[in-house]
Amino acid sequence: MADIEIRAQAFWTDTEDGTIAVGFASSEDPDDGYVLFEGTAGAPVKTVYVEVSDEIFGSDDAIEAVAFTDTGFTLTLTPRAASKFGMVREVEVHVAPDDAGGAAALVALKSLLG
Repeated sequence: MADIEIRAQAFWTDTEDGTIAVGFASSEDPDDGYVLFEGTAGAPVKTVYVEVSDEIFGSDDAIEAVAFTDTGFTLTLTPRAASKFGMVREVEVHVAPDDAGGAAALVALKSLLG
């Protein structure tokens, strides 16, 4: 069972000069919970910055794995990064299959992570 579960209803993507930023949030209010990824397409995953629900819970070299599912993905953080993220190791993000914005954000995340 994940430490945090986000039923994403708000999404954003931004690409500029090879850098991709993609986010998944429970709502438009950042206090409701979100996951943000930012990095360079094709770069090693350890260089991707990830932030969970607050900028104080953000770091690069924190991603152990991202496992995509039919309903979104599960982010697993490295054991070393857990203390930086309030002892969180696993975040599940669920996206409604008929949500076009969510589908586009998932494509952007897959592109970022390779």
